[in-house]
Amino acid sequence: MSEATSSYSRAFETLVREPEDIVGLLAYSLFKASIRERVRGGQEVPRHLRNPTAAETDAYRGQAERILERYAEGVIAEAEPGITAAARGTAKDEIIAEVRNRTRAWPAIGYGVVAWFISIVITVVVVLASPGWVRDLVNHVTPVEQSNQR
Repeated sequence: MSEATSSYSRAFETLVREPEDIVGLLAYSLFKASIRERVRGGQEVPRHLRNPTAAETDAYRGQAERILERYAEGVIAEAEPGITAAARGTAKDEIIAEVRNRTRAWPAIGYGVVAWFISIVITVVVVLASPGWVRDLVNHVTPVEQSNQR
């Protein structure tokens, strides 16, 4: 290996596994922040320590995942009331529209008239189809003898 290759830090390639690896990008920033804090604290960080080990990689990626999970939970908790209110508002509007559609006055009156007409037709058919049966029923309810006494 040449000196230029040996001094090159492979931290980015180790922590970031693909171009859009958000966890890896956050893990890399956490790794760099830890290096920066060591330097600011007066510690010298040799070049060979600027390449994270497998255990450090797992630790930084785990920390990044936990940070992103907390962030996602916070965003969801913050957005939930708005989403719930919007869903309720939409559902309420749909219910009101459906109730109005089904309870309009003229269709209800039309259905009532049709039902009334059908009941009249059924009554006439029953009366005309079996007059003896209807007469017997009327006589049973109001006997002929009682009606003559009045």
